[in-house]
Amino acid sequence: MTDAQIQDIQARLDSLTIEVNSLKAQIGVVGTTQYAVVQILDRLERVENTQARHSNQLERVENTQARHSNQLDNLQGNVAEILRILRDRNEGSGV
Repeated sequence: MTDAQIQDIQARLDSLTIEVNSLKAQIGVVGTTQYAVVQILDRLERVENTQARHSNQLERVENTQARHSNQLDNLQGNVAEILRILRDRNEGSGV
């Protein structure tokens, strides 16, 4: 082989080495990006699960609040009825 051919082969090897190193760097970036995406998806799933739990808790709180409102309305009605009966018994004397 002539020196020119050896230099040509060496230049091609150098070029291939540069391309391989570039591909290695790109693969590293892709791997890091994939890992980041997995982490984001995992966190998103946890947020969705937490949100679902909070929605269930909120629904239970709203149901409890509705029951309490109904009970309060009933109590107010009962107190009003008791006061009416007392007024009737006292013939409106205010006692």
